[in-house]
Amino acid sequence: MFTLSKNNVLYSLNQRLIHSPLVSCIAGCLLLWICFGIRQSFGVFLIPITEETGWDRSTFSIAAALLQLLWGFSQPFLVYLAETRFGFGKMIFCGSLFYAAGMYMLYASDRSSGLFIFSMGAVIGISAGGNSFSNILASIGRRYPQNSKQQSMAFGIISSFGSLGQGCFLPISKAMLAAVGWKTSFIIFGSLIVASSPLAYFLQTVPPIPALPASNDTEAVNESLDEEEKCGSSSPTTLGISHDDKNQKSMDQEMTAKEELDCRPLEDIAAPDIKTALIEALTSPIFICVTLGFSSCGFHISFLSTHLPAYLEENGISTSLAAWTISIMGFGSMIGTVISGYLVTFIQPKYILMAIFTVRAILFVVITFIPLSTATVLAFSIIFGLFWLSTVPPTTRYIAMVFGHKYLGTLSSITFIGHQIGGFLGAYLGGVVYDQTGGYERMWYGALAISIFAVIINFCAGVEPINERRKRKMAVTAEGFN
Repeated sequence: MFTLSKNNVLYSLNQRLIHSPLVSCIAGCLLLWICFGIRQSFGVFLIPITEETGWDRSTFSIAAALLQLLWGFSQPFLVYLAETRFGFGKMIFCGSLFYAAGMYMLYASDRSSGLFIFSMGAVIGISAGGNSFSNILASIGRRYPQNSKQQSMAFGIISSFGSLGQGCFLPISKAMLAAVGWKTSFIIFGSLIVASSPLAYFLQTVPPIPALPASNDTEAVNESLDEEEKCGSSSPTTLGISHDDKNQKSMDQEMTAKEELDCRPLEDIAAPDIKTALIEALTSPIFICVTLGFSSCGFHISFLSTHLPAYLEENGISTSLAAWTISIMGFGSMIGTVISGYLVTFIQPKYILMAIFTVRAILFVVITFIPLSTATVLAFSIIFGLFWLSTVPPTTRYIAMVFGHKYLGTLSSITFIGHQIGGFLGAYLGGVVYDQTGGYERMWYGALAISIFAVIINFCAGVEPINERRKRKMAVTAEGFN
């Protein structure tokens, strides 16, 4: 079956499915729901695994921390290979298969802490760089007009399904632990990942849709047509009207500077090649500030997802409620991420990020200084959940606004390295502090201080697009020659 596109290009049903924004969104949502949800449930296995094997918490923590670190460091390379050589679909598919292999290896690691750390930290950590947010969002983003509201909303909705997976898989993991134990649970999870891997077929690389002139509504289309008539339809070849050279020259001179600007094609602010993009980003104070802020988010999420259930159990909170806290955060994050994706369409991302970390700081004050009870735990989980992954859409939007979309996947992956370095410290230091002091009090103080730091660093970040920076550098260079 073949149909004609808007440009009269003949597309088969298969090609239409691959290029479809809706189909790609469904595939991306399901993959993130499963893969991210399973990764976020590992904290539930901390106490059962350490009690059965006799390992201390530092052993489990270093495996979880290494997962975060290698996930972050592998992602830019895997995204770059997906963007330039293999394509997003193949990379996501292979990442899913290796992820499943790591789950199967965890099944056989009960007698070897080294194999456990290698399986969770290295195999699952590196494979996570292939089938996580950056590749999936970069692939789906190409199916929407660049910098459009639809694209921002799609990023928010898709990211929210990672949170939905967290909310769903934590109680599932708790039930499976009670029914079949942690080893069989990892086998089941690995098989589920293998079953979902063919969805990567609908996330193949496609040519990106260019940005719209103004907006995506009928008025924007009419304005575009009006400007096309104003800029191009006055030529003799278009209208079939004869004009002499003198009259034509006079008409051209009547064009104002504004009209000339309006008639130019939309400027792609992205760098011409990956080397230039990396140099511009890594020497940009904006990019450095955004990355440092995102690393604060990684510290919070990794510490809480790895250690919060155990902390609550040891402080008199029931086992079931302790497990449900991360689930509640996941469900709340699904709502918060969609709201965040919507807000970035008309509010600068830096202000949204500042608000998120301000609320987190207040919540850490609550959990640290107010006695724990069912009410405080539920309030903390619900409110913190709204801000759990809501940093992803504004951070992605921030990078796109400043550096363009051509290498968005690679640049967002570099900021994700900062996120995962923070995640490594949150997971690992939580175990070390507990083993040395017998509690997590110092970690809560650290989480509060990092929240305040994130507010300040995002306040210091600018919003100047990279093309404006290039113009200033060129002007300075020209003045130097003069």
